[in-house]
Amino acid sequence: MVKSSEINEETAIKVIDGIVKSWGVHECWLYCIDFLEKADNKLQYRVKWSIPTRRKPIPSATAAVYFTIDISGAEAKVSYVLEAQRLIHNPEKTVFREKWLKDIITTKTMMMDDVTF
Repeated sequence: MVKSSEINEETAIKVIDGIVKSWGVHECWLYCIDFLEKADNKLQYRVKWSIPTRRKPIPSATAAVYFTIDISGAEAKVSYVLEAQRLIHNPEKTVFREKWLKDIITTKTMMMDDVTF
């Protein structure tokens, strides 16, 4: 991976972007990476996913994946958690599934359909 001494807010974004690109998610999905905070030698980021279309360029629901980069040791350790879940994934050991993003968006869409304003 990457040495902790080489990690800062900008290089961490590049590391996360490399991980996300390695997932092989379909090109219809767009994402943005946002820095959230640095606390206790851990950098936290959010990768927000959506499928914008011509008819709906602003999607009604998005899915988020939260990354943590631990820089307390010699090597930086990367982990991520899907929105509304507790299971911590290691990008070197877990095979990412596009279905996870679809499930989050489907759940949000169903919930919005049930709520009347």
